[in-house]
Amino acid sequence: MTSDEEASSVGFLEELLVILEFQEKRSLTVIPIFLTKRPLDMEEVSHLFPERDRMWRTVIAKLENIAAQYSLSRNLAVIHGTHRIKQVADDVRLMFLSCASSDFKGLAGMDRHLKAFHELLALDSDKEVRTVGIWGCAGVGKTTLARYSYAEIFVKFHTHVFLENIQDMKQKLLENIEVEEDVTSSDHERNEITEARNKHRRVLLVADGVKDSEQGQWIKEYANWFAPGSRIILITQDKSVLEESGVNHVYEVGSLRYDEALQLFSRFAFRQPYPPPEFERLSVRAVQLAGFLPMAIRLFASFLTGRGKEEWEATLLKLSEKQSKEAVEVWKIMEASEDEHTVEASSQR
Repeated sequence: MTSDEEASSVGFLEELLVILEFQEKRSLTVIPIFLTKRPLDMEEVSHLFPERDRMWRTVIAKLENIAAQYSLSRNLAVIHGTHRIKQVADDVRLMFLSCASSDFKGLAGMDRHLKAFHELLALDSDKEVRTVGIWGCAGVGKTTLARYSYAEIFVKFHTHVFLENIQDMKQKLLENIEVEEDVTSSDHERNEITEARNKHRRVLLVADGVKDSEQGQWIKEYANWFAPGSRIILITQDKSVLEESGVNHVYEVGSLRYDEALQLFSRFAFRQPYPPPEFERLSVRAVQLAGFLPMAIRLFASFLTGRGKEEWEATLLKLSEKQSKEAVEVWKIMEASEDEHTVEASSQR
């Protein structure tokens, strides 16, 4: 980031030379964020050290070229205080999330889920504030679906908020819908200011981990402040929470299909689309023990990758005996297997 004071300094230009040298070596990623109210005056700086003029102008041109690659590389000098920091953090997070979303077809079943879910969102319609629910058991991929969808559609909205934890929900929502820092008011007045500011905004709001209908209903009421065309996404493990909250558009994220599950497992266990013939039977067994749930499949595959058939068979036998256990308990079983393997290997030396 550059400020008014730094932008005209020789030190800044020399540091920039080093930074972009590392960037060219791919040692780091440079995303320019400008915090200056006036452009850099190269004439003012160059007359001090004319022998460095060409080098400095070259590095400034490189910086401008890099900035052109990122939509978030803009001048944030007009944004006040903590809102500026929040804007930068949100933009960087969304950039990396968007990069990940461009690769979503590599995730088993994600393209199928996204297509069906986007039909429920009805993004072409701006006649209403639509609330859509996502539900399914733990580890099935509810939050993953919401994240990829969010990354694909957030650019269509003036304001976008992804609440990963909805404790103290009201406070977080009010903080995310930015109210100027010099405003002092009671909660009621702040609500009124927030409402007035958002009547003209299309908002994308995702709330993960909705546990009861009280939370769901409050979010729906809050959404009445938003402009038509806004979309609210509620994520829960309990379908009845959505029904009791009055959510009419509901998407269930079910377990993976057999072919999707096997491909996902093979991707993490073998780094290829399908398991090798000698591991096919064991891979099918692992997928079945994982309940065709993406989180469990990835956990199993990551643990088993690089191990021999005997270790696979021993681990899967233990897992089959504890099939009803939660993922944390399963991981403990795997860690125990790892410890036993280490002991055996030591004793053979």
